[in-house]
Amino acid sequence: MFKKVMSLALASTLVLSAGAFAASAAEAEDAVAANDESAVAADDSSAVAAGDESQVGAGTKIYFDVKSAGWKNFSKIYCHVWRADGTGKWPSWQTKKEVCKKESDDLYSYDITKTGNAEEIQNAGSKNLYCVIFSADTQAQIYNTIMNGNCIGDTVYVTGNKIENPKDSSKTDTEAAWKNHPECGPQKVITSTSKVVGTALADGTTDVTLLADYLLDYVSDDGTADTSKTDKTQDLINQLKISPLAVMSNVNFKLEGFVKEETMTQDVANKKKATIEGILGKCTDPTKGGEKVNPDEIKNAEANNDAADTSGSSNGGSSSNDSSSNGSSSGSNSVQSGQETTIFFVFAGVMVAAAGVFFLVRRREN
Repeated sequence: MFKKVMSLALASTLVLSAGAFAASAAEAEDAVAANDESAVAADDSSAVAAGDESQVGAGTKIYFDVKSAGWKNFSKIYCHVWRADGTGKWPSWQTKKEVCKKESDDLYSYDITKTGNAEEIQNAGSKNLYCVIFSADTQAQIYNTIMNGNCIGDTVYVTGNKIENPKDSSKTDTEAAWKNHPECGPQKVITSTSKVVGTALADGTTDVTLLADYLLDYVSDDGTADTSKTDKTQDLINQLKISPLAVMSNVNFKLEGFVKEETMTQDVANKKKATIEGILGKCTDPTKGGEKVNPDEIKNAEANNDAADTSGSSNGGSSSNDSSSNGSSSGSNSVQSGQETTIFFVFAGVMVAAAGVFFLVRRREN
């Protein structure tokens, strides 16, 4: 009889312990969920605060020296900021969010908080990820000027030089630069008339990628070259002092990416590739003293991205996300640790209880 009682006691102990174990696990899961909800709520509130117009203040302004531009008879000055690679959501041209504040007759300011991307720009540091254009309601505007996170607080001024508009050669734009950041001057591009203008390269671009993009733009999907543009390839290679083989490698890299992203068919990629190989295969290489390139090397060029910092964009955009992610996982880990501790003590309690019952049974038998 005693053995039966002891067996029931042992069974009851195990059942109650299992219940305690389940309850402990449930509490731990609730704690994890609560922690995750708190993290999400914190992230949401931060996002709202960042986008709130009331947060506009010191430390997030850039300036424009209107006097250096010599603009007259305007009523408003605007500032247009965007990612140089064309990604992200930014205010539209000369909308309310782009209106600048008059600081004096000679100086206007723009608070980057109005873009909705202030934190991203600040975190960019020395990476040249952005472009800025100041303009007036009289249609006057400056040329695309490269900007990085360190330019906040600095002033854009007009140099007095004129630059051919990259897309419309019948127009000229006013060159501008930053007073304290010479690395962020007018954006370097190849114009529609095959001229190289500007001095500052956006992160993710090099002289090689500029020419690769140029050739891809002026060779049609059926492989037909716009010879009024592509006949200038050797002149551009000499001016940029780059290797034709490096350009072909970058063209191949870009074509592979287009096919992978399904923005271009393999057939179109093959036609563009064949035409560009023919163009570059006739060029000389200024990096090798003007030596004629080997056409076979051009045809067998490996796909390679020659961008100086291709990870700059993604890093700039992901730094805050990484932070949030780490914070959430850190919170989850602390709850998991508590859960493991609780499980340990519950299991220990079960083992002690079972040992006690076994001892009493043995003693009774003796």
